[in-house]
Amino acid sequence: MPLLRTILLALLCGIFLTPRAAFAMTVTPTQIEMTSAGRASRGAITVVNNSIAPLAVELVTKLATLDETGVPKATAADDEFLIMPPQAMIPPGATQNFRIQWLGDPLIETSRTFLIYVNQIPVKMTKKTSAVQVVFGMGVMVNVAPPRGQAALEVAKTDITTDTRGRRHPVLTVFNPSNVHALFPRATVRVSDGSWSETITSGELAQSIGIGLVQPGHRRRFVLPVVVPPDIKSVKTSIQFNAKP
Repeated sequence: MPLLRTILLALLCGIFLTPRAAFAMTVTPTQIEMTSAGRASRGAITVVNNSIAPLAVELVTKLATLDETGVPKATAADDEFLIMPPQAMIPPGATQNFRIQWLGDPLIETSRTFLIYVNQIPVKMTKKTSAVQVVFGMGVMVNVAPPRGQAALEVAKTDITTDTRGRRHPVLTVFNPSNVHALFPRATVRVSDGSWSETITSGELAQSIGIGLVQPGHRRRFVLPVVVPPDIKSVKTSIQFNAKP
């Protein structure tokens, strides 16, 4: 059978299985918060090889822009990070730490978001080997904030949507007017209409939404984890945003 290569680039950790053996790697963290200057301009990515075979990986950096629904568009990035080592062969059951250092402008004016992909490097197979080889990658989101500024969020629009089970949920569109990226789960959200109201805590948002990145000058649309009663036709929302964790 000819060699088949399948590449999965994902923002969340996962596991892929080959027909011959189980390959798995764990990548932590999936999100890194940095600043362009000072001690927070450094970070680390840890990769654990959970498989029964050696794992060859390389780290590739892409510049990312998120649309209103959170789908990232990745483009080529300049050499703005020092990654040590850039490649590694990780023995079965072993752990490899990759050091990340910002090398770009220390006085950037607005936050920048990158995806650092931990990509498996395909192993050269002998001609006699008959197998399907699956190579995969996992992405780590890295947000680099400027040394000055504070994130902010404001309500731009509120709607109601219906899910596949017929339940109605508030849909909140927020706008970031600042020069620093904002993380929506750092907010507390209140939705209301008349005598009905619900408050969604920061923890509940983190559990249902995840990272919730809102880049400077951008909007993001979020479906809130609240069920709207049938008699409610529209809702109002207010947010209390904490720029710092």
